[in-house]
Amino acid sequence: MSLDAAQLFALMPAVYRDRDAANGGPLQALFAVLASQSAIVEHNIQQLYDDQFIETCAPWVIPYIGDLIGYNSIYQTRASVDSRAEVANTIGYRRRKGTQIALQQVAMDVSGRAAVIVEAFKRLIVNESMRHPRPHHDATLNLRHGLALSYLDTAFDTSSRTIDVRRIAPRIRTVADPDPVSLDIDLHGPGRFNIPDIAVYLWRWKNWLITRAAAYVVDARRFHFHALGVDTPLFSQPPVMTAPFSRLNTRVDVPQPIGREEFARRMSAFYGPSLMLYADGVPVDIGMIRCANLADRPGGAWCTVAAGKIAIDPELGRIQYAADLQPPQSLCVSYNYGFPAAIGGGPYDRSSSLEQQSSTQAPAQADFFAQVGTVATPTLEAAVTLWNLQPAGTTGIIVLAGFARYAIDLTGANAIQMPSGSGLAIVAAEPVPAGGPREVIWNQACVTLDGNLQITGTPGAGLPEGETPPPGQLLINGVWIAGQLRIDGAAVSVQIADTTLVPGLDAASPGLSAGEPSITLRGDSSVCLARCISGPIYADIAGSVRICGSIVDATSPCCVAYAGADGCSAGADLHVEDSTVIGKLHTRTLRLASNTIFFARTGCHDPWPAAIWCSRRQVGCVRFCYLPFDSITPRRYECLPPDADRGRAFDPTFITLRFGHPSYALLSGDVPMAIWTGADNGSQIGVYDQIQETQAVSNVRIRTPEYLPVSLQSGIFLNPSRSLLRPRTPPLAYGYGVRAVKSCCDGEDGDDGVWFGIGVGLL
Repeated sequence: MSLDAAQLFALMPAVYRDRDAANGGPLQALFAVLASQSAIVEHNIQQLYDDQFIETCAPWVIPYIGDLIGYNSIYQTRASVDSRAEVANTIGYRRRKGTQIALQQVAMDVSGRAAVIVEAFKRLIVNESMRHPRPHHDATLNLRHGLALSYLDTAFDTSSRTIDVRRIAPRIRTVADPDPVSLDIDLHGPGRFNIPDIAVYLWRWKNWLITRAAAYVVDARRFHFHALGVDTPLFSQPPVMTAPFSRLNTRVDVPQPIGREEFARRMSAFYGPSLMLYADGVPVDIGMIRCANLADRPGGAWCTVAAGKIAIDPELGRIQYAADLQPPQSLCVSYNYGFPAAIGGGPYDRSSSLEQQSSTQAPAQADFFAQVGTVATPTLEAAVTLWNLQPAGTTGIIVLAGFARYAIDLTGANAIQMPSGSGLAIVAAEPVPAGGPREVIWNQACVTLDGNLQITGTPGAGLPEGETPPPGQLLINGVWIAGQLRIDGAAVSVQIADTTLVPGLDAASPGLSAGEPSITLRGDSSVCLARCISGPIYADIAGSVRICGSIVDATSPCCVAYAGADGCSAGADLHVEDSTVIGKLHTRTLRLASNTIFFARTGCHDPWPAAIWCSRRQVGCVRFCYLPFDSITPRRYECLPPDADRGRAFDPTFITLRFGHPSYALLSGDVPMAIWTGADNGSQIGVYDQIQETQAVSNVRIRTPEYLPVSLQSGIFLNPSRSLLRPRTPPLAYGYGVRAVKSCCDGEDGDDGVWFGIGVGLL
């Protein structure tokens, strides 16, 4: 029990306390110093006791405890934070060495990801012995079992196979520098079903829970789960594993999209734990829910719903009421969506990043505080109006609570005014239920703003002549914006973090076209994007832009992702790190580009001299990046491709570049190893460098052989891994097909068509 200064001073005789008070309290001040030092010593003693146990020890003690049991260190990843779990479970691994549960637990502990271990030899077609019958191992495939068919070629495939004598382990090869071999070849061999084969499946997605958010309204009876109105698959919510080595993972234990077949057959396993509808605040009973395919039909209709029922399509995230049901006044949804990383805004914890923002004041210390949705400020426009009345030098916070959706128009007279020396934060947060009016937590909140925002800087007044006033600072954090952000007027510093400005605005706002920029910067202001998803950025040459850990998507590699205010001239000075830029780029100065993929190319008859074009090449540096070899940039260091002859061999491949898909901008399994390990820290180049997926997979490769049974071999299979190709219309005859969806790269480009002919599909 620690004693504070008052308790220690109270132990002194009263006569000394009275004399000390008469002399100004020097003795009491001494006791305050003694109490503070006593607290430090007591805390150190408590920490020394905690350091005796792996569950409570400080991070620096973990290697020393691991050394006592012969633990060998591996790569540290942010997903697993540190090696605490692996050290704690090492004895358990060794006791269960060679078992399926031990392999599963070690793969999860060293990677920080969900894992499933498949013993492929149990799925072989064999002549069974009467002494060892194997029920449910039919030699033929049951075409009537739709759920089993939906699991084909996955970790939960229960069909039996004939033997495949090819190795499941990756082949031994000579590694080139840089390495053009695809990732899948490095992780596993071509075989999968053989007597010595063990398959290790690792999930790349994480699930994020949205609770009681307003559904996107298509019409009176049709809705989307996603607040932006995009089609997105719904994910299952894995249960919490209370103890290690407790059970083998099954389908419900991994974050994976819910299929229509499994939702129809096992609705109680998903409706309630993973998704829920609330009609006018009342939960909808599972008896009213039906699974249906709500894909678009000719004429724009979805489907005909059975009388008295509500149809849900888990693969598209759509909802439709039957014609005889009275639609609700308000429909709220709870659901899980999938994404590889905590970027772009969502229900994840943003407190650590907000504490690092210099423009963010604690709500209790801010001069101005407003919470949208209250009586005083029912709308964001009302909160901005009150802010615009504040004097220069004011610090303020506008809180957007929960998962609400607001239609806004903060342009013209309603624009956000940022005087010099002022600081404002517009942040999504969840109010503390039993707390005070200014008590909030920076997670479980992501507000959707449907409309345009304009930020106007205003000059300061009352400063001596010749003195430059500090620019106003604005922070936008934790919101999804289906509109444009425009910055003009006097200099202002805008920081955008954990936010999405929808790429391809026509997907969410029918009044805007996909070619319009998400951010327009005029004047000498500055913009910083951190962990954001954004469409094109147009910035005047007088400003400056910084992009960190973000995706800038022009929806096509031939469209403009970054340029001047007119979309053609040189843009503001640019600094970009750990990001993925999809589209062409023209800047005056590229001060630094690091660990970034510039996925761009010039189209047919393109007037640009290069897809990546810097007007000034004497200033700046490009390091550990992928960009077209003919790009006009400052000096490069360790960039890909290394030369023009091998340029296409190192092109990055993505699972999909469609916004709203859970694998958005995620590298596919056929990406070159040079990109998978090309960052300065040995991780992958691009926006997902921050999740250290490369190190996580390497840890599994290092640890798995230690716990395999004798004579068995393993391969690692990432889920997802396959690239989703854009569909093409069937050709009328042998020759080139026609792309079903045209992009701004289409025209006379030689690689737009794919040759069709006898046997070509087998190549």
